[in-house]
This record gives sequence, C-alpha cells and structure tokens, in this order.
Amino acid sequence: MSEKFKKSGRQFVLSDSSLNVYGFRLLTSGYQLESFQKNPIGYYMHRREDGIALKWDDLRIEGDTIVGTPVINLSNQRGDQTFDEIEHGFLNAASVGHIVVLEYSNDPSMMLPGQTGPTITKWYNKECSLVDIPGNCNALTNLYDAQENALMLPDLMATGSLPFTGLSDTIKKGLLLDATATTAEAEQALMVLLDKHQKNEAELQQLRDNKEQLEREVAAQKAEQSKNKVNSILAKALEDRKITVAVQQRLAADYAQNPEGLLQLVSALPEYKSITENIRLSAQNNFANWSWDDFEKNDPTGKHLNELRASDPAKYQFIFEAKFGATKK
Repeated sequence: MSEKFKKSGRQFVLSDSSLNVYGFRLLTSGYQLESFQKNPIGYYMHRREDGIALKWDDLRIEGDTIVGTPVINLSNQRGDQTFDEIEHGFLNAASVGHIVVLEYSNDPSMMLPGQTGPTITKWYNKECSLVDIPGNCNALTNLYDAQENALMLPDLMATGSLPFTGLSDTIKKGLLLDATATTAEAEQALMVLLDKHQKNEAELQQLRDNKEQLEREVAAQKAEQSKNKVNSILAKALEDRKITVAVQQRLAADYAQNPEGLLQLVSALPEYKSITENIRLSAQNNFANWSWDDFEKNDPTGKHLNELRASDPAKYQFIFEAKFGATKK
C-alpha cells in the first residue's frame, strides 16, 4: 500500500495577536484551540474546491503564538508538490480561514497603531491553509463563516476594516446600493441591517422565553390533572374495598403520572374481603347445594339450615318436600 500522508519536519505559526493586513487582529488569548482540534484540516491557498491538502498535528499555544505541524495529504492532486515546497522552504506561511467570531471589541484601548477594525477576543477557525504570502487578499472571503456568524463581514466593514470599494455587485445590491454609493451610505445601510438584526434577536429571545414559560405551565397543569385522576381512582378503589390505605399511598407514588395504567390495574383487582368474610362465604357456598340429609349429617346444630330458611325460603321448602314429600306447616 502506497503512503497516503507525510508529516512535515517543520513547525508553522498559524496566528498571533498582531495586526493583520485587513485592519483587525485575533487575540491568541481568546483562541478556542479545542474547537479546531476536532477537525484540524487545511487547504492550499484557501481553495476548498481543490480538496483537503493537509491536517494539522501538534497544535498548541506557545506564548502569543498558535503553532502546529502540517501533515500533507499525498492523495491530493498537489500533495507531493506541497510537501516538497514546504521542506525546501518555498512554502513558509499558514493562514487561518473560516473564522467563527464568538466575541469582539471596538474598545480603542485594545487597538494597536494602524488598527481600523475590531479586536477579536474569542474565536476559532474551521481550517488553516498553507499560503505563499500571509494575509493574501485572495483569502478575503474565507475570513468569516457565513452560517455561524453571518454578521462578521458587515461588522468588520462597518468599523472600517475593509474598503467599501471592494464590495461585489451582489453585496451592494443586497444593501440596496448602486455602484456609485459612498462609504458613508454603505456604513449607514449596514448599521440599519445591524439594528434590525439586533431587534430580531431580541424578539426571538422573547419568543423563546415565552415558549419555555408556556411549556412549564402546560407541564404543571398536566401533572396536576394526573394527580387528581390518580387520587380519584384510588379513593374509589378504597371505597370499593379493593385496596388498603397503605396500598393506596404506594400506588399514588408509583402511578403519579400514569392514571390510565392505574385505572387498568385497579379495575382488575377483586373486592377485598376479610378472612372472616371469606370463611362465611366459603361455608355458604359449601351448603348452598346441600340436601336435607346433608344438613342433618353436617349441621347438627341446625345453624346453616336456619340460615337457609331465613335467606332462601323457596330453597328451604324445596329440600324439605324432597325429603318429606309434604308441605311443612
């Protein structure tokens, strides 16, 4: 199997806190190293369409610099060439790209001489390319992530980091500007968009808060309804002598949120009877079908026979006539 990758023997500086050619700077102290370490890929000259050219190894922060060692993807169309250019000193620079800005500041006290853009205080990058000249203007469109931080480019432009003359016709059209728009007009259009965005974010957060509050209220109502149903079912079961008070308390805890399951369980329970009642019923069941001779044999005191005479006169008359053949006076 041919070798698919090769680690360089050279270490690169990916970024530091110095001012870059775009007028802003990225503070090393705010770099989220672990975010990039999850997928530390890179391209050649930020050209994603040419495929992944490398991944970064030995990523770490040393003082004010972020450093790493490139591992070249030899399966890439220019993999061998890239490795040779590194090892022979023709390719010496790295450039972070697809930067996700988490926090930034326009505080003048944090700016260096010549700085026109914000100071990025918390950030990470999604890729880091090898480039021939650091700060290459061809990498300009890759300095922000459009999905995770859509306001990054307008923020930089609104603070003067990027020249408005470099805006594409598409962006100008999106700002409702014509080709002759002034910097002041562009700044104003961006501020309007930013203001709308902030208002939309505030309204969206309010909707989220309202939704969470409503969900809590609905959950509390459902819990209260379930509790009431459970208590009603158990009260009826206790009244019907299907459970004891001790069992009632246990079932109330076990089925607090499941009244339907409790109802099925209780419906299947027989009526509770004491030992005395069971003995009496058993005895009744035993002599219910006795003949007169059975009573004389098994009921010498006549207790059960008298009970039958009191509770079921017709049955008593029947077994009497079966025995004696005449109506008892």
